[in-house]
Amino acid sequence: MGGVPDWTLLDPYQRTITRDEFVHLLDHCYARKPEDYRPFLQVWPDRVRILKQSNYPDAGYYDLYFLSDRRKPADIPRYWKTPWEMPPLEPNETQPLRGIHIAIDPGHIGGRWANREQRYYKIGEDTIPVQEGDLTLHTAELLEKNLRALGATVTLTRTELEPVTDLRPDDLLDEARDWLTSRRGLPSDGLVQRTAERFFYVGSEIRTRADILNTETRPDLVLCLHYNASPWRNPYRPSFQSPNHFHLLINGCYSRGEIEEDDTRLEMLLRLLQRTYYYELALAHDIARTMADETRLPPASYDGNSGKSVSDNRYVWARNLLANRKFLCPVIFFEPYCMNHREVHARIQAGAYRGLKEFNGVYRKNIYQEYADGATAGIVNYFRRVR
Repeated sequence: MGGVPDWTLLDPYQRTITRDEFVHLLDHCYARKPEDYRPFLQVWPDRVRILKQSNYPDAGYYDLYFLSDRRKPADIPRYWKTPWEMPPLEPNETQPLRGIHIAIDPGHIGGRWANREQRYYKIGEDTIPVQEGDLTLHTAELLEKNLRALGATVTLTRTELEPVTDLRPDDLLDEARDWLTSRRGLPSDGLVQRTAERFFYVGSEIRTRADILNTETRPDLVLCLHYNASPWRNPYRPSFQSPNHFHLLINGCYSRGEIEEDDTRLEMLLRLLQRTYYYELALAHDIARTMADETRLPPASYDGNSGKSVSDNRYVWARNLLANRKFLCPVIFFEPYCMNHREVHARIQAGAYRGLKEFNGVYRKNIYQEYADGATAGIVNYFRRVR
């Protein structure tokens, strides 16, 4: 569902990065491995030559020239403010997030759409359904309250259990059929319908949120809230799974197939050139500490293919997702709790109670407040330190 990239968007970044820094960020964070980008990015001593169209080499290259070490670095074009560009805090400042615009993206849609977007399950007759879009919206509302009290301007990408996009699956049937036909031949009607639904809740929904954020909201930071889940042994007979863990994601680890996509290649380079990596990684480290304290969960891990480690923090990984790529500012992507773990399920069933409640011998806040408070503490620690 991506568009034809406009390579002139890179014009403002001419001579704003040295060759050494460009290669370091590309190898260390953004590319899964150097072999994945070499067919599309030719790194020369004075420039990187970027293939404009992977399926039509005759379209030529875009040349992005590096900054000479002997020249003063130019300002980096971006719509968001870095923390170190903000006014310093007073010694006894009670609102350490004053002057910061934070967008919260409650992942998925929930409500009547939860089953269609495959973020729904129910175990037992006497339980309420677990719907990720509902959980993230409730958490976002509590996190918004916390952050506003600490001085931040806060915007939610959605405020109800309805899509932000105006499109619906039936509007995307022709697009789904064309896409499938170009790859597999004539598809069945059922496959077309399932693909159109995925285009709706993954493609159109996230891209619409990104368009609004990048052109209208323009925050300094986006917090993408999600709840995790372990793979089902049998998706038609849901049962509790044993893993329960937590991790944070920053943007990175692009595969060869992703870098081959022209629009994805441009978006990766825009993030690299804006230096979102430094902001995202440092903030993620602070949030990881406080979230680990609040949730008492062990870290999750990746095998180096879909996600890669970029530091010695076992809770923080780089991964390329549509949301943390399309939002053109720093993004922290949250993945705490496995929803199909027995204790997490029990805590969701307990609802948004006040005070503490015992689970397996430990007294806990309600799961939404625990999530929001863990995130808030890390954000406050980071901005107090940096400002």
